[in-house]
Amino acid sequence: MAQSASAAQTKKFYNRRFDSIQALRGISAVFIILEHVRFLNCGAFGVEIFFCISGFMIMFSTHRESPHFLGKRLIRILPFYYLMTFLTFFAVLFFPGLFDQTRPNLVFLLKSLLFIPFDIGGGVLQPLLRVGWTVNCEIFFYLVFWLSMKLSRRHRGLICSGLLLGVMALAYILPNAPAPLAFYGSPVMADFILGILCYQAAKEIFRLYSEARLPKSCSVVCLFLALVCFIGLIFTKHYMNVTESLRPFIWGIPSAAIVLCFFTADLFLKTPLPLKRLGDISFSLYLLHYYPVMLLDRFIFDFGSCTFLSLTGVLLAILISVLLALAGWNLIEKKLTAWLRGKLL
Repeated sequence: MAQSASAAQTKKFYNRRFDSIQALRGISAVFIILEHVRFLNCGAFGVEIFFCISGFMIMFSTHRESPHFLGKRLIRILPFYYLMTFLTFFAVLFFPGLFDQTRPNLVFLLKSLLFIPFDIGGGVLQPLLRVGWTVNCEIFFYLVFWLSMKLSRRHRGLICSGLLLGVMALAYILPNAPAPLAFYGSPVMADFILGILCYQAAKEIFRLYSEARLPKSCSVVCLFLALVCFIGLIFTKHYMNVTESLRPFIWGIPSAAIVLCFFTADLFLKTPLPLKRLGDISFSLYLLHYYPVMLLDRFIFDFGSCTFLSLTGVLLAILISVLLALAGWNLIEKKLTAWLRGKLL
């Protein structure tokens, strides 16, 4: 009887759609937009939340057999990333004055498409598409996770975490690590491990919920704790300039806590549809937002200081980015992805 109840509980867990986690993606994307507004510069931690969610959801989605795991992830990520990379290359080629460091270098383009980190100038390791560095991290995580599943699907989370820690340790030990190792061995990769741990914790939270041992008041407490964590992340921004090695602790752990808080709140509360839709378009929003913000800053509003005009510009930048993301999500993420899956998988 106990085994039957446990099986039913497990089935309910994996049949749920955690809309609050999807909404959290959207909220994180908006914070990253604010990071690129010069007078605000306060939302880089959105990347931490993204990576924690990735670790969580990849574990969740691979509970059952996933024969096309890597193919699905690549089809989901590559079309939009490649499109934005080529657009960036041609923008640099025809409007070089808009870019400080980026140059129309074919080698840079090739490395960007192949996710090979390189020094784009000034010791900065990133692809042609400035915000694309996180996509590189995601792809590397997918590859490591795919390899881990090949070794043992049951222990995929443990193996993946061990491999990521090994890469980070090697990058830390070697004094002059090559660019790819230095990039993929960055402390920020620990956020994927925190996401994997969130998945394990979420299963225990759901068990307590299923056994009616989790009071409804937990939802209010969790949302309050999430708010406190968000405020803490904003006020610790200046530490990241000098203590990147502490990033998983200063930003990663609070981000993981936010993910778990949203997960728990989702058990009792319904996520507003606009927030859920914002989460649906979060990947498009992330890839597209930088150029509207940059162009409005340089030519119209000047985001160098906080004024009524610049605040108006920020709202307009968010609105334009969201509208572009809606179009990109519908045309590329939904239609093109569905077509590619039908043809390739």
